[in-house]
Amino acid sequence: MALYSDEDAVPSEDMELDGRIVKATLSRTGVIRWTSSSFSDSLVLQDDLLGFSRDHSSLTLFTFKVGQVGCCALNNARVRKDIVLKFRDADTLESWSQTIQECLNGAERPKRLLIFLNPFGGKKLAKELFQQQVEPLLSAAGVGYTLQETQHQNHAREVARSMDPSQYDGIVCVSGDGVLAEVLNGLLERKDWETAIKLPLGVIPAGTGNGMAKSVLHHGQEICNVANAAFAIIKGSKQSLDVATVMQGQACFHSVLLLTWGIVADVDFESEKLRNLGSLRSDIYSLIRIIRLRKYQGTLAYVPAPGYEGSGDPVREDSELFAPDITDSSAGHDESWQGKSRYTGPRLVLERSEWRSVRGKFILVWLQNVPWASETVMAAPKAEFADGFLDLIIIKDCAWWKLLGLFLKLSDGTHVNSRYVEYLKVKAFRLAPGGRVGSRVQGGYIDLDGEVLARGRGAHGDGSKDPMLYGPMLEMTVDKGLATLFCAR
Repeated sequence: MALYSDEDAVPSEDMELDGRIVKATLSRTGVIRWTSSSFSDSLVLQDDLLGFSRDHSSLTLFTFKVGQVGCCALNNARVRKDIVLKFRDADTLESWSQTIQECLNGAERPKRLLIFLNPFGGKKLAKELFQQQVEPLLSAAGVGYTLQETQHQNHAREVARSMDPSQYDGIVCVSGDGVLAEVLNGLLERKDWETAIKLPLGVIPAGTGNGMAKSVLHHGQEICNVANAAFAIIKGSKQSLDVATVMQGQACFHSVLLLTWGIVADVDFESEKLRNLGSLRSDIYSLIRIIRLRKYQGTLAYVPAPGYEGSGDPVREDSELFAPDITDSSAGHDESWQGKSRYTGPRLVLERSEWRSVRGKFILVWLQNVPWASETVMAAPKAEFADGFLDLIIIKDCAWWKLLGLFLKLSDGTHVNSRYVEYLKVKAFRLAPGGRVGSRVQGGYIDLDGEVLARGRGAHGDGSKDPMLYGPMLEMTVDKGLATLFCAR
């Protein structure tokens, strides 16, 4: 949008604002200012306006602005309010209407969205949250939408694979992070994936973790809630987003949030029995798993980002992470999960000498694409949306009482300063997960964006619908800025 000085303003005159006479000006940069003998205020159209309507003599501005709630101002709390401006001159009314519309059009706000709603996620309140908080904002902004309730796992993936992207200006998930991952994978399984993946993606927090929504809103200095997430999408600002690709033989799956192995994955899935407790389920089960601490045998390797080359050890010549019979093997055993990805990640040409390795017993291996793993867990404080790297967190040895202290620091990211935590950035990663220490079974899970990627023998469930197998080597690469995300700024 072209920038103009405030002197280049739409003509104004005294007008009536909610029953009071004010002097109001509208700059072509999209700022309305009004003053009277008793007060003054302003409205930034792109930051504070949902939409507007007009009749023969007035404009009604549908605002959603940081303001005062109750008797005291809450930091960054937005308040929904309609402001009525009555004009004395029809030409001024017309000029204001045109300028406001031009400012909104210049922001490339979405006009039509495909919205997935997961009625089963989190506390099962997604439908209620949409009806009470999201739909009124979309209506005020004049944004049309097609609503699709997901009926089963991978339903969003199936729809994304077959929908017509030309009919929409974006795809929004009223859910946790799992449905967003399904949509991403569905788009990348299309023949026209190079076009489809350019469709902006948005997420409105209605699940258990909500890590992507928290990361987006925290980056824009907004409170993480349903209304703010919806408004960020309405405003239409966008940013690039890295996409990670996990491969095991011919099986391929894509990620935008995280991959974990060890205590975090175990807590995520074993705490399902406490789902009715919402986010509290993770806190309770984390304490159980910390006290009854598990370790897993395994080997991992990675290509460190610049500045992190000194970590790990040189890869051994006999490392199973580079054995042809593993890296070339066919894996995965559920076609409905695997799909047929048309995009298989970046074609990295990496020398063996670039790889570093770590082997032994692990409490936790965690790769993160964005800073927040959930609304309360800042797993990777240095993570960026499109830097072309994944943030890797490794914990190998730590007494349970020390580990409890680390978990208490996850809320602000200071856990990465502990001597028990290795924190670095990587551009490629390989993992060969082994069995649980002191047990005859493998046990354990590998978690990808909140869903089971693979589980060892002895873990709950038979694993027949998991997209990959536990044990064979997994490779993870990252493609810088492949996807587009609605952002808050």
